[in-house]
Amino acid sequence: MKPSTPSPDFAVREIEVTTPRIREDLRWTFQEIAGEGSYLLEDPLSGKFFRLGRREHHFVKSLDGRRTIAEIVADFASGSEEMSLDANQAGSLVRMLIDAGLVVSGDSEHAHRVWDEVNRPRENQQLLGRMGQVLFLRLPLGNPDRFFAFLARQFGWLVSPGFGLFWLLVVAWGFASVQHQWDRFSAQMSGVFDFGNLWMLGGLWIVLKVFHECWHGLVCRKFGGAVPEAGVSLLLLTTPLGYVNASSSTAFPSKWQRIAVSAAGIYGELLIAAVAAIIWSRIDPGPLSAALHQVVVLSSITTVLFNANPLMRFDGYYIFSDLIEVPNLYGKAQSMTQWLFRRWILGLKKANFPLRPNDPKFVITAYGIAAAFWRVVVVLGLLIAASALFQGAGLILAIVAGAAMILQGITGAIRFLKKSAAGEGLRPARLILRMTVIIGLLVGGLCLIRVTPSVKAPAVVQDISGGEVRTECPGFLIEIAVADGARVQEGDLLLRLENVEEVSRLHQLERDIDRSRLRRDLYLEQQQLASWQAESQHLSALEESARELRAYTDKLEVRAPRAGRVLGRHLESLEETWIEPGTLLLTIDAEDRNELVILAAQDDWDQFAEAQAAGRPLEFRPRGRWQTSLATFREMTPRATTDPTHFALITPGDGPIAVRRKSDGAASGGGNSPTASFELTKPRFEIHADLEGEGSGLLMEGEIGTAVAKASRDQSLAALALREVRSRIDMLVESRTGQ
Repeated sequence: MKPSTPSPDFAVREIEVTTPRIREDLRWTFQEIAGEGSYLLEDPLSGKFFRLGRREHHFVKSLDGRRTIAEIVADFASGSEEMSLDANQAGSLVRMLIDAGLVVSGDSEHAHRVWDEVNRPRENQQLLGRMGQVLFLRLPLGNPDRFFAFLARQFGWLVSPGFGLFWLLVVAWGFASVQHQWDRFSAQMSGVFDFGNLWMLGGLWIVLKVFHECWHGLVCRKFGGAVPEAGVSLLLLTTPLGYVNASSSTAFPSKWQRIAVSAAGIYGELLIAAVAAIIWSRIDPGPLSAALHQVVVLSSITTVLFNANPLMRFDGYYIFSDLIEVPNLYGKAQSMTQWLFRRWILGLKKANFPLRPNDPKFVITAYGIAAAFWRVVVVLGLLIAASALFQGAGLILAIVAGAAMILQGITGAIRFLKKSAAGEGLRPARLILRMTVIIGLLVGGLCLIRVTPSVKAPAVVQDISGGEVRTECPGFLIEIAVADGARVQEGDLLLRLENVEEVSRLHQLERDIDRSRLRRDLYLEQQQLASWQAESQHLSALEESARELRAYTDKLEVRAPRAGRVLGRHLESLEETWIEPGTLLLTIDAEDRNELVILAAQDDWDQFAEAQAAGRPLEFRPRGRWQTSLATFREMTPRATTDPTHFALITPGDGPIAVRRKSDGAASGGGNSPTASFELTKPRFEIHADLEGEGSGLLMEGEIGTAVAKASRDQSLAALALREVRSRIDMLVESRTGQ
């Protein structure tokens, strides 16, 4: 497809005879980084910046539309050697300028012809690129520059050194607040990503990301930059990530100003996290506490892990690049890894070394290798995550995106082999031999490298028994003496109920007892032995009834049956309500009396049985926590069942195991259990294990996670990969079947 305006993109064989002219509206800015001068070329139409060295700048300024590229190169060659460019370097630079739309040409017929010849295959490549980027859709929302200019005028003092000192104090205070209540903070982590919290999590995420981007725009505008665009990127079509175009900060003369713009979003979110942590540490558990806890997690942990990661082109990358004073670090690192591949893998001895003498070669090379591995990990992770979206339909999305990425890589490799490899000394026979050896080594590594595999199964923490607190005497709940998550000792007051009728009956009995004693004593004084004996028997009956009723009403004060942690998330909703006998009010979770209930797939029975026979402990990985706990096998039921053991393990309870509803007849005998109307889509084995170790003390009743048993025999990476693929396909089929 031809552009509406002739675009002077030139074929390699004709580039030397072209006469391009640099656009007159471009802006130049000189910068000195690490003692070396460079020029920033700004395109005011697109808002993009391009960094050029001294000789590249001198060459670009020579593009006057009258002389050909060959003439300019010849003029440079006759001058200083430091400022000269060879034909290949000049051609690459001109192609970059033309691709970016920075030059114009009067030879429109020539431009159209070369466009058709060169860019038709590139359009196909761009189509594949767009298909591969379906996981990262970017949606521009407009020009917010005036808004950020207003923010800079009104709130520019937030960028002052004085506020920076205040920021340090608040962040330190917030960190100390979390540190002092770390047990409570880590315990709440288990529920952060529960299904019921996702609506709150999503809302907070959007607000915090808008706040994050506002800080970037505010600081950029404060230092004199422009913010011409803002928008949202959709990760996996579901997760919104905001962005602002603060690339004008690239032209700031001070690297600390550039770093300030890059770090502004993290700076602002950490302030919010600290304030939320301070308030969270000073209020009782409840909905507000849960929301503040999520704010702390989202604006501190996730922000640092993702935005501050220099291996991804987010804030951390630009901060790191300016700190080490290496402009375009990502591009240079990518060029370096490509050179390493060409030189040492393909054996192209004529491949041009991409770095300049003053560049930190080790840092750039190490960064390039690390970023390449990280990019592979991220892409694979996103494809795996995409395959689980939309109730299994995301598998198609993952296949399309993955296939587009692979095809884009293959077409790029073919284009390189056709156009560039011959000039760099590549021989087809040598290439085939090298690639055969490399592929053979990779396949051999997958087949020969052996690791210790493990099997995993969903598991839930369950109290062994003895900790349930139920009402014996009915009454109105008038006092709650403990909070959810609090530690109590045996006999501590938990709740107080009020039953006026039963207490009045007790008082009446006590008055009847007093009158009966008076009558009994009177009969004794009057020597009426028969009446005395009858009244004594009546008094004994009254006293027995009073003892029973007193013991009954004493239960209005509900006390802890044992030491442990209080589990009663919805206790506040019962206050001032009538509580019937037998109602479960809360549970006292004894730290040393928890067990794991595991539902293992039938295919994994042998591995779990082998681990039990060998005496190897299980590893329990709770969802939402970093620490793990060990568990010892206690009982394995060899008969598989479709009955759900615990509501937290099945999908209606936000668990991982798919279920389906029973027929009316099958569900009728299940009683009031929340699992009574469901059955597993596939039979599973039930395993019980005793939790042990220090970390188990923080686990709470109903927490779910994964139980892992390691095998005694090693398996190859290839076998494990095939097994994992088959397992994921089975999970997708199972989830679709269980709907």
